[in-house]
Amino acid sequence: MNEQTTDEVYELGQWMGRRQAFSLIAGKTAAADVECLRHIREKKLHAAKGVDWTDFCKEYAGITRAYADRLIRQLEDFGPNYFNLSQIVRISADVYRKISPAVSDEGIAFGDETIVISPENSERLVEAVNELRAAIPAKEVETGVGPARKRLQAGIAALNLAVKNGLSDEERQELAQTVSAGLTDLNLLWLALR
Repeated sequence: MNEQTTDEVYELGQWMGRRQAFSLIAGKTAAADVECLRHIREKKLHAAKGVDWTDFCKEYAGITRAYADRLIRQLEDFGPNYFNLSQIVRISADVYRKISPAVSDEGIAFGDETIVISPENSERLVEAVNELRAAIPAKEVETGVGPARKRLQAGIAALNLAVKNGLSDEERQELAQTVSAGLTDLNLLWLALR
C-alpha cells in the first residue's frame, strides 16, 4: 500500500469514526452526521475502500446512495437547522422550505418569541410548527390538459432522475412496478379517448 493510499484509508477511518460517534450522541448530531457523509463523498474517501459511492453507502454507511445524496442536498439547501428541528418535530423538507423564513440559528420565531430548537422545548416547537404549517396557503390544483401534462412530465423527469442517481435492487423493483401500473393506467385512458 503506498503512502497516499494509507493516508486516505486513515482519513476515511477518521471520518467514519466521527460519523459513528455522532450517531451515538443524542441531540443536534444529524447535521454533523450528514456533514461527515458529504466530506467523504466530496473528497472521494470511499475510494480508499476500493468501492464507488453507491457501494460505500450501502456497505459502510448502511443507507442507499439516493438517500445519502438527498440528505446531503438537504444539508446544502437548508443547513443544520432543518436536521436539528426534524430530530424534535416530524417535518418534511417541503414544509420546512415553506416555514424556513421563521427559522434562524436562534430558533423559530413564533408570536412574540423565538423558541430555541432543543429537546427541552419540544412541546412548544411542535405547537409552533403546527401553527406555521396551518398558515401555509393551500395550493390550488390547476385543472385542464396543459397542467396535467406538465405534472405527468414532471413525474417522469423525477423518476428518470431517481434512476440516474442510482437505485438499490429493492428500489428498482418498486419503480418497475410503479411504471408498469402507470402504463396500464395510461393505456386505459388512451382507450377511453378513442
